[in-house]
Amino acid sequence: MTLESWSYPLTEAAVNMWEKIAGFMPRVIMTLIVVLVCLALIRVLGKALVVALQKLGFDKLCDSIGLASGMKAAGMSMTPAQALVGLIRAFLILLVILSAAETLGLERVSAVVDDFVLYLPKMLGAVAVIVGGMFIGHHLKRSIDHAMKHMGVDYAKAISQVVYGVVLLITASLAINQLEIATGLFDVFFGIVLGSIGLAVAISFGLGTREVSSQLISGVYLREQLIPGETIKVEDNEGIILAVGTVNTLVQVGEEIHRIPNAQLIKTSFSTRSDD
Repeated sequence: MTLESWSYPLTEAAVNMWEKIAGFMPRVIMTLIVVLVCLALIRVLGKALVVALQKLGFDKLCDSIGLASGMKAAGMSMTPAQALVGLIRAFLILLVILSAAETLGLERVSAVVDDFVLYLPKMLGAVAVIVGGMFIGHHLKRSIDHAMKHMGVDYAKAISQVVYGVVLLITASLAINQLEIATGLFDVFFGIVLGSIGLAVAISFGLGTREVSSQLISGVYLREQLIPGETIKVEDNEGIILAVGTVNTLVQVGEEIHRIPNAQLIKTSFSTRSDD
């Protein structure tokens, strides 16, 4: 076998490889230029979108539902608007990479990026569910806390916190389902927790707190009629109203403080007067 017979195949292979490289390089250069231009546009668009969201009050909304404080507690220095825009930018960048990979014929890279791009809307949907759930839970907590305090319930804050926690659990379940993660064990645990809470509340109100419920309702009516500082006369006793509590009304008679159950007081004939 002569040297020429060895060199000819090698030379032909080298020429073919060079022709492929020479034909591929223009596509690489053009694709790289397009990618760089798209990245620059995405950067400019991201900055403009952050400013627009801040002017629309997105950061204030997230702060009012506790999302901003939660991000700070997690060690995140960015604002909610910046975080949202960051997710949008990541989605757009992945689309650019996907287009570039398809243009260059990189099928494996294109398939991986394509799968992630298809999954990203589910992630954004989960974020939207979390933000919406926190918004609803926050306002529900405030409404319950305000209503309970108006009724004079001493444990209003605890009840509102429990309701807020239940809303967050429901939100977490919906977000996980949005991500299509197996939630069999979580759903069972969540069902047990809700069932236990419901059973405990039903037993408590049904068997053990009928009298307390009567006192609470009576307190609501008495609070509209009795003003602390006024003098109240019940039968032959006369004293100064100190406060109308959750289950009792405090009346000072001389140096003694009498605690009169609200349900008992509302069934009794009494009169009040202002000494001012």
